[in-house]
Amino acid sequence: MTISELLSASEALVADQWRKLQPPGDSKAFHLLKEAGFFIWRTGQLYRFEDYLARPAADRAVDVRTSWRGENGEEASEAWQTLSRIGDTLRSAEKKKLIQVARAQLEFIASTGQCGEFHDYLKTFYRNPPPVIARFETRDEAESWLRSLPEPPSSAYILVGNDYLEVSYSRERGVRALRRDYALERFIEAVTTRGLPASAASFDTLEEAAVWWKSHPVPPMSVFVQIVGEHHLALYHKKIDYRSLHPISILEDWRREQERIAAQGKAQSR
Repeated sequence: MTISELLSASEALVADQWRKLQPPGDSKAFHLLKEAGFFIWRTGQLYRFEDYLARPAADRAVDVRTSWRGENGEEASEAWQTLSRIGDTLRSAEKKKLIQVARAQLEFIASTGQCGEFHDYLKTFYRNPPPVIARFETRDEAESWLRSLPEPPSSAYILVGNDYLEVSYSRERGVRALRRDYALERFIEAVTTRGLPASAASFDTLEEAAVWWKSHPVPPMSVFVQIVGEHHLALYHKKIDYRSLHPISILEDWRREQERIAAQGKAQSR
């Protein structure tokens, strides 16, 4: 069973068993537990977590009630203890292991000092484009960087110029790859569905806008501005301390790409 399959099986069992105790949708602790799994996946840490699970139990013994730092501690502690209660009710060794995998997600976040980063993720992930872990001027530079990594993240986003690319890595197959991804375009489309948000500022040139955006000592994660009458999305990529400006006209290229893929699919189905 791959780590992805293991996490999926654990998530399904936890949801089923938790429902027998209380409605999972009504529980902040259950919600936090689900997000802990998403956090590990979305931050490209599947294999780092797999290695954590492979360590002897004594080497990764963590009491979430005392080791969780910052906010969400109460929910994390409740989730950790609820999972322990669920495990005590199960007879199957395989099912007990899946419950321990879920507990280990909370222990992993605490023991690796990521409680603060996880809290930031909860506050910002669904209101901003996916975070990026690196930026390169050219695709060749990005490919060279990916080849040089001893072990890449299981999945992550990078910028090449101002374009989002997705890094993917399979330890099982020994494959690492980069592909153009339209995560930013999907985000812009979602937030402009009901109309363009108000602009925070207006500029006559791109250079003026770039100077203004760099002048913020603590910038917001994202904000809309107008440059020569066109809406742009200003982004602050906190992890790499980089600021970028993106015209919303990039949606046109994405829609053309969607049309091309749809046409290609129809042609192949004939």
